[in-house]
Amino acid sequence: MNRQAILRSIVYVVLFLFFTLLFMLLNYPSERLTDQVNGLLFAASEGAVSVENVRFKPPLSLEVGKVTLDVGQGSVDMGRAVVGMRFLSLLSGNKGADVRLENPWLDSSLTVVSSGEGWDLDARRIEIDLSELPEDIMPFSLRLKGKVGVSLNLLSTDASKGVSSGAVRITSEPIEMSGDLLETLGLAPFHISSLMAVATVKDNILTLGENAIEGDLAGTARGDIRIPPANFMASRLNITVELTPGPEYRERLVPVFTLMGARPRADGSVSFKVRGTVGEPAVTM
Repeated sequence: MNRQAILRSIVYVVLFLFFTLLFMLLNYPSERLTDQVNGLLFAASEGAVSVENVRFKPPLSLEVGKVTLDVGQGSVDMGRAVVGMRFLSLLSGNKGADVRLENPWLDSSLTVVSSGEGWDLDARRIEIDLSELPEDIMPFSLRLKGKVGVSLNLLSTDASKGVSSGAVRITSEPIEMSGDLLETLGLAPFHISSLMAVATVKDNILTLGENAIEGDLAGTARGDIRIPPANFMASRLNITVELTPGPEYRERLVPVFTLMGARPRADGSVSFKVRGTVGEPAVTM
């Protein structure tokens, strides 16, 4: 047999194996695959994340019909997701995946790579449409317009010990707020022209860096959040917030601040502390 015939035979064998594998994946029972994925997610998230209707999507991706996040006080539908394997990372002995998560209020793209006992999470783009947020997320009746963008990179050298290092950045376009409560207070519509926040993470401690809110209400925050590896909702809050109302809203906001137990300064500004946990925050004036 000559060299060309041998090469042709090898190509045929490779193609046969590839299409056989593809056929097996496409016909793998969806119910069984969903149970296996939920088993992996339960171990990794302590039961905080679950999925429904997982199936293979050509060429070699997973399509998830519904992702649910348990936030302690209830659950949030995070929408559908498409997970694609990163084959180049497999060549270096790592495991990686590109994840696209989308629903009416969220559009995000992120990459997860695991190596040994650690992992690296890189979210290049997370866009939140505030006008489409589900009522379950809102603490009270509030109508929002505008979009918020988030990017982050988190690194863990040991998954059991949580986040080793990382950075988070949040920005926004102009935001408009309205609703029954704001209308009663004479504050609707209320405008935030921009929001910007930068934070760093070191050994499960998120520390607020440069941040600011500008608009009808200006504000800054400082402090940190201590994140336990096994339960994000139990993260301890240690944040101090400074708020200064704009001239147009000063006379209306100062009495509100006073009723809340704050002591407005001459310029109408107030400061308050946020303690407790992410699941059960406590505000003190």
